[in-house]
Amino acid sequence: MQNLQKGLLIFLSFLISIPCFSQKVDFDRVVTPSEMGTRNFNEYLIQLAWMNSPENEALDFEKDLREFEFKAKKKDWMDDVRFSVNLNENNLNRKDTVFVIPGTDPSSANQTNLFPIFNFNATVSLGTFTNRKNRLGIAEQRVKIAESNINQKKLNVRLEILKRYENFLMFEEILKAVIQAEENANQALLLITDLFKADKASFEDYNAASISYNSAVEKRIKASAELKIAQYLIEEMIGISFDEAKKMRK
Repeated sequence: MQNLQKGLLIFLSFLISIPCFSQKVDFDRVVTPSEMGTRNFNEYLIQLAWMNSPENEALDFEKDLREFEFKAKKKDWMDDVRFSVNLNENNLNRKDTVFVIPGTDPSSANQTNLFPIFNFNATVSLGTFTNRKNRLGIAEQRVKIAESNINQKKLNVRLEILKRYENFLMFEEILKAVIQAEENANQALLLITDLFKADKASFEDYNAASISYNSAVEKRIKASAELKIAQYLIEEMIGISFDEAKKMRK
């Protein structure tokens, strides 16, 4: 009995946990829609990167195109319906043609009585309806594929812009540290220079301080360049300058 209760408890726990594993992604949170505000600067950069990309815009156009095709498929059965009207040429050409009133004696008139005056026909291919469900299904799946492509691209854009922004922040901190190291090296060089001039420091000490300072200058130049490149990589995605993005965010 206890084993049965334990088994039932495990089964119920499994059922409760299923929704957690099947949670759907809210892609409006992956990329915030343009009409909505963003929570922080990171999210704002993601929003800009999505809005200002011609490639992403093309994906939206592709989705619109598939939706138009799907709507067209819903009505394409009308293309296979054919209507025709055939007029009786004898009635049109004979001047003595009359219409006989039902219940009267046709022999009482000398005119020729020709019926029908016209024929009306409507035809439709059976394949129109038998294959319609498949055609609609194909068009609908193309819409879903277009939507999935957009959602996947949103995930890619979010990851890429966050990576680039993190790199920018990293190089920004590195540059601060390198600038501080350069200032320290410069102060050390000035001190050693004064001591060297006063014959209180050797040439080796002066030379080592000079090399250390030059190395710090080189590191600062490289760190500054890396920071600029990181900024350019962000601007490549957001479509505007990084400084302009910061001003707009404020």
